[in-house]
Amino acid sequence: MGVRNGSMVQLTVACAIIGKHAAHLDDYLAEKASIERLVRELAGQHGFTSAEIAINAADHLPTGAVYLTVTGTSAEAGDDGEVGRGNRVNGLITPCRPMSLEAAAGKNPVTHVGKIYNVLARQIAEALISTPDIAAAQCVMVSRIGAPVTQPALVQVKLGTRDGVPAGQLRPQAEEVVVDQLSRALQG
Repeated sequence: MGVRNGSMVQLTVACAIIGKHAAHLDDYLAEKASIERLVRELAGQHGFTSAEIAINAADHLPTGAVYLTVTGTSAEAGDDGEVGRGNRVNGLITPCRPMSLEAAAGKNPVTHVGKIYNVLARQIAEALISTPDIAAAQCVMVSRIGAPVTQPALVQVKLGTRDGVPAGQLRPQAEEVVVDQLSRALQG
């Protein structure tokens, strides 16, 4: 997953290490460091002067919980991708417009927050278009593995305004709606 902000990029890489190739935790950590070096080098080759990189961000070293697998895929743990792919929250498949492939049903909402953000992004857009100066709104939210659901990596809002009102003039109002909707969703 990548989130670009100017010349800075945040990259989260989930890369299972095959257990038989990592005899000790030090071997695992060395592999992660190698992957991070490669990702940093590639980011630099693509013009990113600053890169924040997280490899296997859900690892919890104090308990030894790391991303080891037998085959190198999450399929062996029952994550086979059959949970409603293509079943959008609003029921639409929208080419050339932002959309999530995350299903609203199934999967654990704590570790797969895409489904929560999918619903929340729609609620934010609906709240925005209920204001007098906004005719259309799109909201895109990006999660980051290992970060609390209350801290999305990105919330991007695009507005279509009424009567020629400059979208920049509505930024404080839009930010207020985003903060309000995010706090409401996470209280309930």
